Amino acid sequence: MFDRDLGTLFFRDFRGYGNLLDDAEWLLERTPQRSWGFMIRPITDGKRYILWVGEYSPHINQIVREEIISDRRASVISRILFSYADRKISERSVSKKITIENCKRILLESKIIRDFKYYICPRERFYKGCTHIKEIHRAIMERYNPGTKIRYSALAEMISEIKPCNDVIICPLLSSSNPFERIIILNEALKRCRLGEIKIIDQNMMEIISY
Repeated sequence: MFDRDLGTLFFRDFRGYGNLLDDAEWLLERTPQRSWGFMIRPITDGKRYILWVGEYSPHINQIVREEIISDRRASVISRILFSYADRKISERSVSKKITIENCKRILLESKIIRDFKYYICPRERFYKGCTHIKEIHRAIMERYNPGTKIRYSALAEMISEIKPCNDVIICPLLSSSNPFERIIILNEALKRCRLGEIKIIDQNMMEIISY
C-alpha cells in the first residue's frame, strides 16, 4: 500500500474473501487514518506473474479505480512480492526494491501509479535525496564564496524559483509563504545533507558556510 500520509505499508499474512476488489476494501476498512493512495497485489494467471493495482480515496473504504498490469516489468515486481509473501526475502529487502520511485519508473503501463502524488514530500526523501537542495547549494556556491554575507531576500528569491517535483503537491521548501521560514527549512536541509549552513546575522543579512 502506498499512501500519501502513511507512506509505504506491506501486508504479508493476508487472508481475505478471495476476490481482489473485496479483499482490498476489507483491508481498507482495517487501515485507519488513510489519505489518498493505491495498492499493489501480486497475482498469477496460469504461469504468468502479473499485478493488480487499485486506487483508493480518503474517508471511504472503496477502490475507485483498478488495473491489471501484465507486462514483463510487472512480472518482476510480482515475483518479488510473492517471494516476500513466502518469507524468502525480508520486509526490509522488499521495501528497498519496491519504492514509489521504482514503481513509477518500471510500471509505465499503470496510469494509477503515474498519477500518484504525495501531498507533501516525505521527510526522508526531502532530507536525503532532494535535488532542489543540491541545486540551490550549487547555485549559492557559484555566486558567493564561503563566508560571504548576503541579503536574505536574494536567497529567498532563489528558493522561490524552484518548481515542485511532479509527484509532490507541496514542496517543503515552498510550504510556507514566509520567505524567512523557507530559509530556515533550507538551512535545516543543508545541515542534514552535510552541504553547509546558513548563519543568520540579523534580519537582513546572512552568512553562507560551506562544509
